[in-house]
Amino acid sequence: MRHRKANVRFGRQRAHYKSTMHHLAASLIIHKSISTTKTKARQASRLAERLVTIGKAKTVASRRRAYAILQDRDLVSILFNEIAPLFKDRNGGYTRVMLTGRRRGDNAQMAILEFVEKPVKESTPKKKEKEKATQLKEKEYAVEKEVAKAGEVREEEKLVKTKEEPAKEVKPKKEKPVHPQRPGKKPGFFKKFFGQKKGM
Repeated sequence: MRHRKANVRFGRQRAHYKSTMHHLAASLIIHKSISTTKTKARQASRLAERLVTIGKAKTVASRRRAYAILQDRDLVSILFNEIAPLFKDRNGGYTRVMLTGRRRGDNAQMAILEFVEKPVKESTPKKKEKEKATQLKEKEYAVEKEVAKAGEVREEEKLVKTKEEPAKEVKPKKEKPVHPQRPGKKPGFFKKFFGQKKGM
């Protein structure tokens, strides 16, 4: 008999089920809101609420308990420093499960699992940084435009100067004088062998 056994195992072994739940809880801490099936969302919400309760007790032992589930120091620090302080005046009910449409293919009921309260992001300094970056880019673009214009003006001036200057006359190259054959020179091999032509 399975009296008082409310856990859903998804047809998996114990280790696989635990791994799935731990990964869902970790992704919920990272993204603050995840989309999954209804049954997985309900099971993961139980673990997430247990983690928040652990995070509210700021002790070394509680940090070790959280690390045993999340297996990541960064996630433990996010849980203790960002998420748990939001629920210091609340005694349970840290997450909500909202149903959405059905999944195409197996027609599974989908749901969104999220924290009831989310940390507020400080977007003002980032916006100021972005505005400064855009202003710098605009200034650089304006300077590049001015430089390009100055370059075009210089090229136009060069073209005008070349048009105004008269074309230089090209002087013909001097041909080297051909020296006549010296009178005392002996005839070459061909002339000796074939003989000189008549009339030469």
